[in-house]
Amino acid sequence: MPVVSVPSSAERVRASHILVRVPEGTAAARKEELRKKADALLGRVRSGEDFATLARKSSEDPGSASKGGDLGPFGRGQMVPAFEQAAFALKPGEVSGVVESPFGFHIIKVSEKIPPRKVSFPEVKERLKQEMVQQKRQQAQQSFLNSLRAKARIETFL
Repeated sequence: MPVVSVPSSAERVRASHILVRVPEGTAAARKEELRKKADALLGRVRSGEDFATLARKSSEDPGSASKGGDLGPFGRGQMVPAFEQAAFALKPGEVSGVVESPFGFHIIKVSEKIPPRKVSFPEVKERLKQEMVQQKRQQAQQSFLNSLRAKARIETFL
């Protein structure tokens, strides 16, 4: 009988960020300047400036800047560890301090925490069906290969 994983949805967060990019190999003095830029942006957020507006103007993440820094919902293991740890530690509405990652300096704002839940059958029915069809296809291919190998006569001439 085919084995199919039990569907569930792990805890996720919906977050936005402002990125001050630090290219790999950046000199220490330049990195410190970029850190000060991130600190200044954090100060503006903490003084009440709108996070999304500031992200649109100042974030150096081409994928999220135009969306006000919105990264959408994500689960554990989808972001770099420092970013993920900071995001999951925040409560909805909270803003992190400056978080350093291999991409640069981030200011993170969590807008929503999505608790883990069991996924209902109708939500995963099609995915489960496709997984089972794929398993059957792989089993049929393996059986066909095994039958060909059993019938084959292989000669080696050296």
